[in-house]
Amino acid sequence: MTERTIACDLYHSWTPARAGAGAGSLVLLNSLATTTEIWAPLLPDLTAETDVLCLDYAGDGKSPARRCPADLDELAAQIIEVMDARGVRRAHVAGVSIGGMSALRLAAIVPDRIRSIAVIGSTPVTERDLWRGRKEVVREWGTRGLVPDVLRRWFTEDYAQAHPEVVENYTRMLTDTTDTAYAAFCDVLAGVDMRDQLAKITCPTVVISGSDDAAATVAQGREIVHRIDGARQEVIPGAAHMLQAMAPQRVAALVRENTRRAA
Repeated sequence: MTERTIACDLYHSWTPARAGAGAGSLVLLNSLATTTEIWAPLLPDLTAETDVLCLDYAGDGKSPARRCPADLDELAAQIIEVMDARGVRRAHVAGVSIGGMSALRLAAIVPDRIRSIAVIGSTPVTERDLWRGRKEVVREWGTRGLVPDVLRRWFTEDYAQAHPEVVENYTRMLTDTTDTAYAAFCDVLAGVDMRDQLAKITCPTVVISGSDDAAATVAQGREIVHRIDGARQEVIPGAAHMLQAMAPQRVAALVRENTRRAA
């Protein structure tokens, strides 16, 4: 695996496919306030056939809190900038939460750059008041003030009790996120509505939902599928928002299956 911080200041890592050259590239997009670390359990499976490019958003992980995007279009442009720096012309994309929303946006506005998308724990519409409220919490208390509410959404109680080390690691990623960057991303996410744009997406699409995800419900995932021709939904029983943590092998298998549909 190689690591680099590029001209746009976004840190990224590159892991070549075990299958060798010509296997294609897969871009993995994090959820908000997490880092490239979240993909580690999936990389052995995902790199079997594709090169994998991971990146940290501004203020998350190893990326400095500069050039925080103003909206999803600007975030999409930053992701393309990372792809360009790595020499990736076309790629499969898989993303969690805001990462899945970014995958949808990329597929709608630069379809020639996107081969397939896997939308994991994402919704086409966000609550303006929720994200405005989170911004106020961060302004007063920092990202540490979000921990109780966010962790309840990220993991089921049973999973948290059985895997305290995973929850501890995700808590660290959340609290290490720069307060100003998190507040900026709250503005990005407040009141997003992509429903009218989804019909533009033509690449193979899989929507992966957790049956117990209150942040991106099964019904919201189904709405994405209904608006994209040929898209399909897979529901993971007993999983909450952080599907890649709670069911890494299943998520990886679904992402690989979807990339093959674009072959």
